[in-house]
Amino acid sequence: MDRGSLVGSPQRQSGVRISIIGCGWLGTALAGVWQARGQHELLVTTTRPERLAELQALGLQARLLRGGDTAAMADALAEAEVVVLTLAPGGDRQVDADAYASTYLSTCRSLLELLPQLPLLRQIIYTSSCGVYGDAGGDWIDESTPPQPRDDRAAVLLQAEALLGQAAQPVALLRLGALHGPGRELAPRLARLAGSRRPGDGSTWSNWIHRDDAVAAIDRVLESGFSGTLNVVDGQPVTLRQLMDRVCSSQGLEPMQWTGGSDHAPAANRRIRNTGLLALGVPKPRNVAGPTAQA
Repeated sequence: MDRGSLVGSPQRQSGVRISIIGCGWLGTALAGVWQARGQHELLVTTTRPERLAELQALGLQARLLRGGDTAAMADALAEAEVVVLTLAPGGDRQVDADAYASTYLSTCRSLLELLPQLPLLRQIIYTSSCGVYGDAGGDWIDESTPPQPRDDRAAVLLQAEALLGQAAQPVALLRLGALHGPGRELAPRLARLAGSRRPGDGSTWSNWIHRDDAVAAIDRVLESGFSGTLNVVDGQPVTLRQLMDRVCSSQGLEPMQWTGGSDHAPAANRRIRNTGLLALGVPKPRNVAGPTAQA
């Protein structure tokens, strides 16, 4: 499997025309970094009218766009030299595989159809998920590990990767761990489980990345012209027991009680290496398993 290569200059690029398709929580943070530097010309899209006003209020050139609308996609990408796909179906809501397909696959198919009409486009950056790997029984894995999606949603994400792999342009596939950060800190989310009883022993591993570290990774991928697959995780996996113990201890809460037997965690049990991320020159991400397990 292609671990990645550098196809552009390793120096920071200036004045690049970038379209961010699906500018939600992650995409907005990314746009904010580039906007603050004033180094790139940005166009961002959203599927929700209420988000359009919010993005425009930030001073961003924003448009309403659904990925399956090829004509609107063509207009949004007409001048783009780089496209960043930070897609997410349904905002914060849990959605099914059909919603994933209508978001990810329709967008990628529209982009592929349009590529012959986009001579300026020189790089595609797509944020996928480590969910494509499936269960490794707690073992360490890296970008060379064959994907084995455990559910239909992860299978859709892998199909989207395969579609983009057909592009003639350099494509960076960034497999992100579970995101945390401003407004989505772990402590408030996990504190609700304090004092509860849960089957298993909490030994299932999880892999995380802070939103701002994911932004730094995308920024570096743009700078370097990286092409290939990259795991975007903090490199220090943590078990649910470790997270819960730290949160409860730091908040003075009653610890979670484990009843034994097999874990029934929805996430696959694997530990993911980030050596490729560090080799690209991305600053070492903050560790979610820090003293307080907060963002």
